Amino acid sequence: MKPAKDLAYQPAELVSPGETLLEWLDRQEMTQAEFAKRTSLTPKHINQVVKGGAGISPEVALVFERVTSIPARYWTQLDAIYQTAKQRALEAEALRAHVALVDRFPIRELEIRNCIDDKTSKIDTLRELLRFFAVADPAALEEVWLRPALYRRSRTFEADEGALASWLRLAELKASKVKTKPFDPAASRAAIDEMRALSTLPGIDWLEPLAKLCASVGIALVILKELPKCRVNGATDWVSPEKAMVVLSLRHRRNDIFWFTLLHELCHVLRHSKKETFVDTKGSGISQQLEDEADNFASRVLIPPHLAGKLQNLSTSAEVCAFAEAIGIAPGIVVGRMQHDGLIPHSQWTHMIERYRFTDD
Repeated sequence: MKPAKDLAYQPAELVSPGETLLEWLDRQEMTQAEFAKRTSLTPKHINQVVKGGAGISPEVALVFERVTSIPARYWTQLDAIYQTAKQRALEAEALRAHVALVDRFPIRELEIRNCIDDKTSKIDTLRELLRFFAVADPAALEEVWLRPALYRRSRTFEADEGALASWLRLAELKASKVKTKPFDPAASRAAIDEMRALSTLPGIDWLEPLAKLCASVGIALVILKELPKCRVNGATDWVSPEKAMVVLSLRHRRNDIFWFTLLHELCHVLRHSKKETFVDTKGSGISQQLEDEADNFASRVLIPPHLAGKLQNLSTSAEVCAFAEAIGIAPGIVVGRMQHDGLIPHSQWTHMIERYRFTDD
């Protein structure tokens, strides 16, 4: 999300209010000492303004207005532009030591998605990253975003931390626009079966009712295409104490993986801490126990344990469809579970697994 373009005057070179004052004094053939007397300020103060060492307060601007007939707002605006530009130059020197951070993010992809402006220098690109992530400095960027919220990713690959952080930020921005009721744990648990039943709808007919159902219990559902090297299926975070976020990437494009991931993330929302940060990647320290709990929750909700034993007796696609209809889920979910459990080859009955795709795939 880009901010409105800055329409304020941007000077080609840094001009201090002191230079403007000095030009006025030259035109008036007035010395700094004489000007000091007229303004009731000390000669030292006037000299500091001329040299750029002292700013112009609103009180001084009013004094300058009476003596020079130049409006006070001009002096204060000129000083504000100068001080900001001077601070920006100092900031650039400080940022220069951290430009390596730029290489840790998918800059081109963020530019394509209009998240950041295309800049020619790494310092300006770093500034764009700080704006996009809504943090003040590189230290905050690392602390807040390169240690992301709990997420479920493919365990076969290691996610790129910059890509993951960018994806989570995009999700957060989208979730912030989703209107939800205050989070209600009891209502969320009660809605699980209704969410599960939506898997039987064809295509993506489930999308709108699922999003509305989630919002009604305080969960912002976001479907967001993963960034290159992100390698993530889903994530859970809290936008506020009363608003949870579940974001799903449609990674693998399979309906069985989608619904499993949704329920995995809902387990994190319902059972795990709002305050802790868990990262399921190498060296992250995420609790495998929590991940296993979420996996078991998703498995049990989709196919209850007392019915799972019947999977090994399903020998035809017709039997799979009948079983899926009887328990109220999509046939592809049953096929995916049987493939995962090794009951059938991964190549068997793949036509029964629905494929979810983004329009630009």
